[in-house]
Amino acid sequence: MDEHQPDALELADDAALINLRDTGRFLEVLASLKCSLALSRRPSGVALLGVENGIPTLSACVLPRSMGMTVSGNRLAVATIHELMMFANVSTLAPHYPARPGYYDAMFVPRMTYYTGDLDLHDMAFDKQVVLAVNTRYSCICVIDGYFNFTSIWQPPFITDSLPDDRCHLNGMALHAGKVRFATALGESNEPFGWRANMAGGGILMEVPSGRIVARGLSMPHSPRIIGGRLIVLEGGRGQVLQIDPGTGEKRVLASLPGFPHGLAEYGGVLFVGLSKLREKRGPQGLPIEREREKLVAGVAALDARTGEVLGILQFYNGVHEVFDVQVMPNVLRAEILSPNEWRETPSIATMTSGFWQTRPREEDEDANAEGKA
Repeated sequence: MDEHQPDALELADDAALINLRDTGRFLEVLASLKCSLALSRRPSGVALLGVENGIPTLSACVLPRSMGMTVSGNRLAVATIHELMMFANVSTLAPHYPARPGYYDAMFVPRMTYYTGDLDLHDMAFDKQVVLAVNTRYSCICVIDGYFNFTSIWQPPFITDSLPDDRCHLNGMALHAGKVRFATALGESNEPFGWRANMAGGGILMEVPSGRIVARGLSMPHSPRIIGGRLIVLEGGRGQVLQIDPGTGEKRVLASLPGFPHGLAEYGGVLFVGLSKLREKRGPQGLPIEREREKLVAGVAALDARTGEVLGILQFYNGVHEVFDVQVMPNVLRAEILSPNEWRETPSIATMTSGFWQTRPREEDEDANAEGKA
């Protein structure tokens, strides 16, 4: 990869000033696909990343420990520490947003919240009107539909209870034709937090629903996906993108990256991979990536889905330490997302036939109406 490093770009964020740098052709690739990316990030929140005239556009909101996400049409679901929050794109109102009229082509506003409790949700996917989610704390894949906090639909065969003790750190699922086909975990353990004993090399890839272990010896695997008929898995502890044969478990390295990979999405023949720095407060964890790379970056990598060639990496120099999940938003170029508190300041009202932004407090409307009747 030819690395071209222009001066860092500074973009305003809710919490801090974020410095970005494109190494390679990341922005060019994103612009050519005419899409934006939704990023679940640490420090906590969601960022929407697009490109306009070769310059990155970044909108962000702060949420309590944002984790897994999923996008379907105009819907965006974001897992937080105790909730699953649903956002809707009010695209017809986006150009009329009072704070920046005539600019946005997408505006994600809070629509509904499921109070799940602390489930530590990782990979998620919409299944019609419900959400399928990897429930890491309870070692299961579950459905979230509002009837219960969650409903378990699958557990690894070696898990004997459904308790909040994160026995194997189940974290990823790969879907095909609307069904979960594979899942990843950081360990084959039935003891509370037992996966930590061999975190650096005890990761597994399982077939669903049989529970057959396809591959062992993985270093912190995440984000399995079936893309173009191939099974792709991120191996976080080695900083690699793997292709794994689902029959034999044979592994082939597609790419090695300068960060801890977590979060994978494909669009238009391009793989977008989230990259993170390791959490300093945890200290050395004995991972291969710690020995092989002196400095890790936080950002997003763009890879050729067929060859694994790194097309470019967008690095975050501050304001973002981890990218937890990556989702693609097709046909969106300039998006904004409003946290619940931001939406309450300027609510949007949308119906099947009309919509508007409420630009002044309700009390002012009531006062004006009372004066009119006097």
